[in-house]
Amino acid sequence: MPQGKKSKLKTEVTSEKVYALMSCVPRQVISKDERMSIVKTTRRLLDGASIRVGEFARNRQCWHRYGRVERARCLFGLDRLDSSLMQPRLEWKMSLSERIATETLARLLNAGGCQARALRIDAFLRALGLGDGELGAAIGQLNSAQVFSEVPALDGRRIDLKFVWRDAKDKEKILVVEAKFDHEITPGQLRCYRESAKKDHPKAKRYHLVLALHESAMLKANCRGDGNWRFCSWRDLWLRFETARPVEYDQNLQLFLNVLWRRIGRLNPKDAHAPL
Repeated sequence: MPQGKKSKLKTEVTSEKVYALMSCVPRQVISKDERMSIVKTTRRLLDGASIRVGEFARNRQCWHRYGRVERARCLFGLDRLDSSLMQPRLEWKMSLSERIATETLARLLNAGGCQARALRIDAFLRALGLGDGELGAAIGQLNSAQVFSEVPALDGRRIDLKFVWRDAKDKEKILVVEAKFDHEITPGQLRCYRESAKKDHPKAKRYHLVLALHESAMLKANCRGDGNWRFCSWRDLWLRFETARPVEYDQNLQLFLNVLWRRIGRLNPKDAHAPL
């Protein structure tokens, strides 16, 4: 092939196929608002927020628009054979609470054999924002990793999630996660969890993170001198984990992630609280 030329794709990506991508998830699986979220994200990724997506697609070379459309598709994990968004809706008629969410997460992340658990927890920790240096091990090497929920702490409080693992140098590391949907962080709460982790794991390298819908949850925490707490939004966690987790046909995990998306991934608070 002469240098400087792009390989010709067998299937041309037309504007009609762009719109087909936006509608690829059946109506009974996700709501109209969620479909619009995918449309808006696709437009943003196509750099066509101010013009029609179809017009933008027609004005791009085939190889260029193909890459952008695939990027939009991958963002929501729709290219996965085990896509969570493609799971059927659970008619629970109840809203997912913080405690149910964290307890279920711990159980699902710990499930399966050692290797499957290591890959799954590794992907989750990276989705929370931890990097190679903080994890201290290569991808899939967290064989000792475990997740605990509702861990007893000082003052009768309970830590929502605690991750414990040993790095490549056999050094203990832990991550304490305080998860919030709507409730506010109470005075002394984060300080209590930090001191509890220090008491239970005095020699470990400790990390602390608040998982919430919006970064505003950190405002009061930052004013109380509760230590160095990171922040990760539920939405960012979900999108990262859905695309990075190992492929596995665990319907319990897929259905839970589907329910969690409906709780935290909508466009507005009203949708977030809609019955599942």
